[in-house]
Amino acid sequence: MKQYNYIILIALLLASCSTKREAVGAADEIIVVVSNEDRDSINNTLTKIFSDTLFTPQPEPIYKLKYAEPVGFNELKRQSNLIIGSIGTSELNPGTKLVKSLLGKELFKETIDGNEQIIFSENQFGRGQLFMIISGETIGEINNALLENSEWIKSYFDKIFIEKQKKYLFGNDRLKKISKELKQKYGWEIQIPWGWEIIKELPDSNFVWFGRELPYQWFSMHWEDGLIVEDSTMAVGYSNRFPQEYYKNIRYNDYKYQMEQVVFNNWTAWKSFGIWETIDDARGGPFLNYTWYDGVTDRTYNLNMLVFIPGKNKSTFMRQLDIIAHSFTIK
Repeated sequence: MKQYNYIILIALLLASCSTKREAVGAADEIIVVVSNEDRDSINNTLTKIFSDTLFTPQPEPIYKLKYAEPVGFNELKRQSNLIIGSIGTSELNPGTKLVKSLLGKELFKETIDGNEQIIFSENQFGRGQLFMIISGETIGEINNALLENSEWIKSYFDKIFIEKQKKYLFGNDRLKKISKELKQKYGWEIQIPWGWEIIKELPDSNFVWFGRELPYQWFSMHWEDGLIVEDSTMAVGYSNRFPQEYYKNIRYNDYKYQMEQVVFNNWTAWKSFGIWETIDDARGGPFLNYTWYDGVTDRTYNLNMLVFIPGKNKSTFMRQLDIIAHSFTIK
């Protein structure tokens, strides 16, 4: 059986990265340039790779695939996430003609006769761009290559997304003063983006709640001495009690509620996620929660994240909160 892999294409153009303009487009959108005749075949596999969904409570894809024809490539080539696809060797297929012009004769031949059906490049036509070409003689070869490398492909898009969001969230304008004050008071530190503020601080209850408005992104930190969550049953109980005890007017809905054990910043943690709702009116949205025990400080920590932005997509805002959560350290 043919073995499939990927290669990193360092540069298709002679221009240096420093002379290129910033890539454009939303960080959660992937523009796929492919001919009409190949679109359905390639879409079937790409949707399997980028199938992650956030329930808000309506399902939202983590990445949104948007399709365009090769004739519009020049107008789209600076998009942040760009995939060019083609099947076969006929230049009557506009997708194949475009891929040939980008790769050149020898490299294109490798995608057809060799095992280089997936080609990656960063900063190809714009700074911060993730550029990918998928090409093969048959859709079967392309599908095999994509599926065998699906985890790597998805993780690479995730890595680039996180890098971009960190620059946006934790630039020079982040609230270093508040982070420093929390570290001095409580012995833990977290990076806080500009525009956020402390909403409620209860030192006697070991509870700090901060966030921002428009959209509403809320983040709270709670901790207790000792190991208070020893197994999944205790973790579920603690997770479900937490919002009403500390937010007062919020609870979790059973719809799509999930809990799993994960590694969070080198700690073994209980991760729960699903839908939150207010008790006395009709507000709600997605939540994410991490609970873990730290043996050095002999504390159980709980990080809770909520988003409320009715009528708009929420997946990117939730992923931003998760990035903030992963900046948590104990000093």
